[in-house]
Amino acid sequence: MDYNKLKQLRDGEYFGNMLGLKHIEVREGYASTELKVKREFINLQNTIHGGILLTLADVTGGTAACSYGNIVATVDNSYHFLRAREDIRMLRAEAKVIRAGRRLIVTEVLVSDEAGTLLGQGIFTYMPLDMPIA
Repeated sequence: MDYNKLKQLRDGEYFGNMLGLKHIEVREGYASTELKVKREFINLQNTIHGGILLTLADVTGGTAACSYGNIVATVDNSYHFLRAREDIRMLRAEAKVIRAGRRLIVTEVLVSDEAGTLLGQGIFTYMPLDMPIA
């Protein structure tokens, strides 16, 4: 598996690209990403909208699941919003595969701010599709 190719493929994906999401590291069963916080991500409480945190976690977990060679689709997730903070400049997510089967791949994803404060944690399940990463 060419992890640099997977990184480039995921960084070029339209939705993640629009958000500004960048993959930092990709290897078998692991992915990390960063997302610079934009003003548009801030909600009425002056904290980051939960949809941004959940999206970052899902994309990062999906990349870790793709590291086995196929494009994946999210089939389930459970995400816990642990802390809301103001004045965050950068989000970081780290995903580790905790079970890689033929039909389902399960990841744990942690989302933190630039100071390393844990903002959320989730378990995401993906189904490998019959779409090899070329």
